[in-house]
Amino acid sequence: MKRKERADQPEQATNEPRKHALRLALLIAWGVVLAVQVTSTFRNPSTSNLIVTGAFLLLFLVVNVNLFLMGWLGRRNWRSVSTKLHGAAYLSEFHNLPNRNYVLAELRREMPRARAHNSPFVLIQLSLETIDEVRQRRGDDFADRAVNALVEVLKRLTRSSDFLAHLGGARFAVMLVECTLEQSYIYLKRVPGTISVSDGHQMLDVPVTARVHQYDLESLYATDVLRDLEEMKPLRRREQPRMDSLAA
Repeated sequence: MKRKERADQPEQATNEPRKHALRLALLIAWGVVLAVQVTSTFRNPSTSNLIVTGAFLLLFLVVNVNLFLMGWLGRRNWRSVSTKLHGAAYLSEFHNLPNRNYVLAELRREMPRARAHNSPFVLIQLSLETIDEVRQRRGDDFADRAVNALVEVLKRLTRSSDFLAHLGGARFAVMLVECTLEQSYIYLKRVPGTISVSDGHQMLDVPVTARVHQYDLESLYATDVLRDLEEMKPLRRREQPRMDSLAA
């Protein structure tokens, strides 16, 4: 996003002088026309000349007010669109949750703080890895309800000091700040092993898969930390996370 903004700045800087020069030329042209018409009216103050001069003055005001309003609305709309695009870069369309870009940005902020204070944090990925199979067997509506149900559960469980993000599909990440691997088990114990969804006739239990990674205070790149999380072996249900087992 920042690179795009920087790339746009030279083009905008080049176009601005041209726009100002064109506006100045138009004003000068209007001024010359008005001066000629006003001079003619003073020399021959007839009714027709007064009407024409008044029409020129009115047209001059209308055109310039219109140009001013178009410029003001254009800048306002540009700021609005820019804000929306900036927000979209960090928000998922799914429940307006923070997206993968936000997770990476948050990691870049949190990693230096964790190293400075020797205070690790934990990332947890929770997903419905059989969702494609569920979608094929039960349809899109059923699969979407299962994912929505998981989101609602995670929203209730996640503290305001931590955050929940959407990594894409049926995969979600939770960052537990100032938390160790052993402490993260308190959170994991509250996450259900399955999400139960009804199709109107029977209930189907969709298993929840958990992967856990504690920041080791050594990795320097946020992409590496997130990749390490996604490459972790899934925990067995009710298995307490341990550094030795997760490093394997």
